[in-house]
Amino acid sequence: MQTAVQNSVPDVYSFRCEGKKIILQHSEKKYILYYSKGLNYILTLLEYPELNIPYPNLESNLSSPEKAYSQFSSPQEICEQQLKVQDGFLAVPMTDLQTIKEVKEELIQVINELAELEENCDYARADELRDIYEKLSKYLRDVYHKDYKIRHFTCEESKIKRRVVRAVNRALEEIEIIEPDLAKELRKSIEFGKTICYHQRRKIEVFGYWK
Repeated sequence: MQTAVQNSVPDVYSFRCEGKKIILQHSEKKYILYYSKGLNYILTLLEYPELNIPYPNLESNLSSPEKAYSQFSSPQEICEQQLKVQDGFLAVPMTDLQTIKEVKEELIQVINELAELEENCDYARADELRDIYEKLSKYLRDVYHKDYKIRHFTCEESKIKRRVVRAVNRALEEIEIIEPDLAKELRKSIEFGKTICYHQRRKIEVFGYWK
């Protein structure tokens, strides 16, 4: 990934990527930063201003969604072929109805046996069954919402978004130590929504290789 820059203006912020080193320059000042995922994401956003990038694409360095169908000549051709890039992950249920049915049946058996054991004062076996009862009950509590609908695992896309946002914020904190105004500008310009987007408010130059 490369962005060529010519005729750099002294007062413009610029990032020069040299392997693992990223040189941040503003006016006469130069700072050396070292490659991180967060800086990678920020540089990618700077390269593609105003482009809404899905978080999974950014994390996997597929910065331009159009690359997914690069064998087609135009977006129109993609539409004609009735193709679509999946822009999210499907939520996965934590369990299935058959498993829940079997757990409930086992729980009823445990409850009935517990009642019989306590009536016969078989406390040792009763204690063992109470442990089983607690585990089965906890399982049902974990898989059900309050409205008795089955819970789903946290959407994978949400996990990826959290990772990307944390990485970007860590990189911004690093930049803030040396150039507070630039960090403030980037915080205002990077929008964390359903997708991530950099809205270019001022010119920030990026050149070199960082991948």
